[in-house]
Amino acid sequence: MTPLLPILRALPKDRLRALEKFLHSPYHVTHAGVLQLFEYLKENLSATDLDTQKVAEALLPDPSTEPRRVYHLSNYLLDAVEKFLAQERWETQEHIRNADTVEALRRLHLAEPAAGMLRYARKRLHLDERRGLDFLQADYRLQTEAYHLFLQQGRAKSFNAQELSDAQDVAFICEKLRTGCILLSHQSVSKQTYDKGLLDNVLQFLSGHRYLEIPAVAAYFHGYYAQLGGPESSVHFSKLKALLQEHAALFSLAETHDLFLMAINFCIRKINQQEQRYFREIFDIYQTGLEHGALLEDGTLSRWTYNNITSTGLRLREFEWIGRFLRDYAPLLAEEHRDGAVHFNLARYHYEKNDLREAMQHLLHIEYDDVLQNLTAKTILSKIYYRLDEWDALENQLDSIQIYIRRKKVLGYHRDNYLAFVKYLRKLLAVNLSSPVDRERFRAEILAGPVLTERDWLLDALRN
Repeated sequence: MTPLLPILRALPKDRLRALEKFLHSPYHVTHAGVLQLFEYLKENLSATDLDTQKVAEALLPDPSTEPRRVYHLSNYLLDAVEKFLAQERWETQEHIRNADTVEALRRLHLAEPAAGMLRYARKRLHLDERRGLDFLQADYRLQTEAYHLFLQQGRAKSFNAQELSDAQDVAFICEKLRTGCILLSHQSVSKQTYDKGLLDNVLQFLSGHRYLEIPAVAAYFHGYYAQLGGPESSVHFSKLKALLQEHAALFSLAETHDLFLMAINFCIRKINQQEQRYFREIFDIYQTGLEHGALLEDGTLSRWTYNNITSTGLRLREFEWIGRFLRDYAPLLAEEHRDGAVHFNLARYHYEKNDLREAMQHLLHIEYDDVLQNLTAKTILSKIYYRLDEWDALENQLDSIQIYIRRKKVLGYHRDNYLAFVKYLRKLLAVNLSSPVDRERFRAEILAGPVLTERDWLLDALRN
């Protein structure tokens, strides 16, 4: 049944109904028994004990006489389901569908219908407001079909071959640049070096070339050099950011997502290098990305993106905007993570606004499924208890952090960081704050600590 069952279980109800209609066509399904198998699986998708033997007993009069019948039916059904998924995808690609129709008519030697379809396809393409890679590839495909049609009609001499060559160049260059961006992204994670093929030639060719006036080419060109690093990387990032702010609507959602992610990752690297001005840069990108839907995946906002946007906005003291964001985008979070993400970020929002008891209410009695999010929540509670002089609650909370770290086996940097916070906060409770000498000695100890993300908070608490 693998991978048939996972596919059927993943389909929403409306697509499952569309699949059922697809399977009822004898054009798609020619083997007897495939529909019966589909109906049985559809009615039993939630069953945990579904196997070949059970299906055979339900569908076959004498399972022992045809031991491989269910296996064959499953393969036939899987083949039909895969065709359905491909057909659905093809239906969404209007320009490719139109080009396929032109080609089919041309191969039937129907010159006039093919030429009429080509004119229609070109009109539809140029009415499309998007000018990303899909547009460039479709333009090249239609130029190719136009050439073959002119050739078939004996009019090849009147065809503008330069347009075909330019369309091919632009589509290839844009795709090669995008692949180069992918290679750099993977290289930074895997530390593996890749053969770039013709990429260096493409980059050299583009230097000062008019193709850089095409937003899609320019976006991947500047995105590549921004990721590559070097003294000019910030200049290329600024150009990428400007392109996204001005031309984001020209790209498909998938392309927009990738380009915005490229810009976001650049800012994160700069922030990790202590370049604080990039907090404002990344906040601008988050705002533009949300406006264009670029930060959504299948209509859903990741809880980590929700967290990161909140963190950035709070750091910049953009309270009014963050308050609206937390409210307006909560419904776009995945349902299984929504409550935890909303309460966690509302707690941080109210904490930064000094609404300590309101923040506490969002943190209490919520257990998160992510270890680091739990530790962050416990840390915020500890700081709230300290600010409210609730010493018994604070001691219990610090004990809770230590126990949680041991129980969850938090390792490395994070283990050291949170244990250091507990250690220094306990010392803060014990230090004689009326003694300048003790204050200075403890301040020096905090500054010398190797791993401590709450260093600034501890120093501020020591001053006050």
